[in-house]
Amino acid sequence: MPNLLNNQSSPYLQELSEQPVDWQPWGKTAFQLAKQTDKPVIVSIGYSSCHWCRQMSRENYEDSYVASIMNRHFVCIKVDREERPDLDLFYMEAARMFNQSAGWPLHAFCLPDGAPFWCGTYFPKEDNGQGIAPWPQVLMRIAEHFRKGRHELEENGKNALENLLHTNNSFLSDPREWKADILIQAGESLCQSHDDEWGGFTPAPKFPSPMKVDFLFSLGEAQTVRQNTGFSKKLDSCIKHTLGAMANGALFDHVNGGFFRYCLDREWKSPHFEKMLSDNALLVSTYSRSLRKFQNPRDQKIILKTLDWIEREMGSPDKGYASSLSAETNEMEGAHYLWTESELYEALGKAQGKQLEELWGTFAKSPDPLFLPRLVDKELLSFERQEEIFNELRMDRKKLTSPKRDEKRSCFQHALLARAYLDAGVALGDQICIRKAEDLLNWMENSFSQPDGSVSSLLYPNNKKSSWACLEDYTLWAEAVLNFASVCEGFGLGGNEIWIEKAETLISFAVEKFKDPALAGFYTTATQMKDSGPVSKKPWYDHATPSGNSSIMRCFHLLGILGGNRKKWNQEYSEALGAYPKLAQQTPDGIGHALCAITEATVGTLTFTAPKSIIQEVTLSMQKKPYRLIFLKKSEEIKLLNNQNMIQTPATSAQAIIDKIWL
Repeated sequence: MPNLLNNQSSPYLQELSEQPVDWQPWGKTAFQLAKQTDKPVIVSIGYSSCHWCRQMSRENYEDSYVASIMNRHFVCIKVDREERPDLDLFYMEAARMFNQSAGWPLHAFCLPDGAPFWCGTYFPKEDNGQGIAPWPQVLMRIAEHFRKGRHELEENGKNALENLLHTNNSFLSDPREWKADILIQAGESLCQSHDDEWGGFTPAPKFPSPMKVDFLFSLGEAQTVRQNTGFSKKLDSCIKHTLGAMANGALFDHVNGGFFRYCLDREWKSPHFEKMLSDNALLVSTYSRSLRKFQNPRDQKIILKTLDWIEREMGSPDKGYASSLSAETNEMEGAHYLWTESELYEALGKAQGKQLEELWGTFAKSPDPLFLPRLVDKELLSFERQEEIFNELRMDRKKLTSPKRDEKRSCFQHALLARAYLDAGVALGDQICIRKAEDLLNWMENSFSQPDGSVSSLLYPNNKKSSWACLEDYTLWAEAVLNFASVCEGFGLGGNEIWIEKAETLISFAVEKFKDPALAGFYTTATQMKDSGPVSKKPWYDHATPSGNSSIMRCFHLLGILGGNRKKWNQEYSEALGAYPKLAQQTPDGIGHALCAITEATVGTLTFTAPKSIIQEVTLSMQKKPYRLIFLKKSEEIKLLNNQNMIQTPATSAQAIIDKIWL
């Protein structure tokens, strides 16, 4: 008999509807049941492409004995993290508070009011010798503790809520405390944390860090940094080393294209195999910045190969894109991407297979030899020949079952993708990419906009829209629109006023719905939203994607230059800045996107007006220049303006504009 997930819109939740666990969807009904039955609550958070989520599901949730324990002692709530990022943010922060680390699947054990008193991640059904308590044992211990030591758990829950509420505002300060040299200090801190041997900014596991790298790019545009030759070279070295390591190593799928989620090891050799649309969109933008600055042909290859993968494996006839690809095939993680020795020999021939076996080495700690294609030193095998081999393996891979797609269409992920196409189009000088960005933005308008001007976060496979949206849906969409407005006239795609107006509308809604009326910052969910978590959280830190507070601050700065109510937006930017002096000094590695926004405001966002021919000339010149946001607009006369929109020395030619901006 199906549980209560069978009528949910999320495909991931629907897949779990036949499990013997009496799953409840998130909502008041579940917590009322917990109060009526006086049971603790398990909030289990996962997502479609997560291997360990599915592994725990197979081991535990599909087992009738384990399910009976869960049903007897707990009210069990299942959440799709991509459907409810607000709940994921809240309980993930709680998990880090209890355990110092967290991941998925995420399990929060809660009081009947939703307050967490303990959290954990993956648990096996039986003792696997890795020091992780078996799930049935965990369940029985917590159930017994709830009966006999409830007061202690209630105290834990109370303290957790107080701490989670406190972290919303604990570091707020006066915007006047911000000093420009904080940016330099933040950049120096990131460079110090950089792994100069293998690239990246953590020991292991290693995640792609596009927001951190983007900040280093932006910081490198500051005049004071450019004049400091040693520091400037250090920034460039960190950027090039990390982007090179990710592109050459196993994080990148050299056969099909696209980046995996992260690598388990320091050397970028052992990926965790799910592929996320958001990761790949962000990385296309970052590698586009790199191509513009360093003119490395590798970056162009990465951009094109990633966009090709997105179109081929994530796209659909309706112009929308799937959210993710699963890490596993046939219940084995990475099965789609690995070759056995015999498979390698069959696909490439024994001689060539033997050569690659020696160059690639055995993947991970598998009992059977498995091989994962990666780039090797060009002296051992030319890059051209390697690409030929990857193409041969790609044809061989077509015979295999493809990983499962999560068919939800996510608003903020499409915003990131639109920006990726735009950034790639500028870097490559590719009109097709620019028009793709425009098409995506128009498709988003038709797909995610509500009649009242608000936004839906998700479009489900049945074309049903979610009834609400997160802060990031508004802000990242507005960012993409503003970025498009910056170059649309330079590529002959009409006036930018309509795009600026669209961005202003989105941000006006965000201010109305998500702003804390008392203190600086914006909540993940609308202040009037029903069925939110026990504490509404303010997203300060970047995770896999930029935080909503950093994104809206960037929009404030840009609208303060271009919007219809510039005084208002500049005031909003000033208020938002008050959250960041302490954050930038204490945890700069967690706020890369915010530091980008502040750097852009400090360095200055330039605008100019000029005749059509001049605009196009400058637009083309931007392909081979470091990233800097410049707004272009047609006019009869040439005017170059700074970020206060005050006329500087009028430019007389396209070259004069270029010299003014970059010299």
